[in-house]
Amino acid sequence: MSKTLPRIKVVEITIIDETGQEQVQKIPVKKAGLGRWKQITNAIKKLINLFPEFLKSKGIEDLETFIDSLTYTDLIAMIPDILDMAADEFINLLAVGTGLEVGFLEEYVGIDEAVDLVEAIIQVNDIFGAVEKGKNLIPRAKPGKVTQITVKQKKPGNKK
Repeated sequence: MSKTLPRIKVVEITIIDETGQEQVQKIPVKKAGLGRWKQITNAIKKLINLFPEFLKSKGIEDLETFIDSLTYTDLIAMIPDILDMAADEFINLLAVGTGLEVGFLEEYVGIDEAVDLVEAIIQVNDIFGAVEKGKNLIPRAKPGKVTQITVKQKKPGNKK
């Protein structure tokens, strides 16, 4: 049996209210249902599609090796630089993952708090764990090896 992750993680952010006073707000980041999970993964895919361009701008030439060796900590550490390049996509991920309005995020959430929120979204939804489990569900076939699936796909359709 796999360990159960918390369904909610609370992230504290500090905002300045109308009177100029600091107010601490607790933002609950909740585990996403399947509908919101799809929105979160779509937002992550948009960021991932920008990743090769981002890495090239950082002077990383062997993208595949770098990505294969990328750890969770490395990814979290890159968030400020990614945000600089893909702010709209990053803010969209935060909005979908937290349920907060884009305007609120743009106005009140600092980079340090944004990193905390993304980390909470990743942890509560076990995104890395889900990706690994998904990889294990995909049958592995050697390139060029004919499988039952490819044989069925190559059969011409019956025309009447």
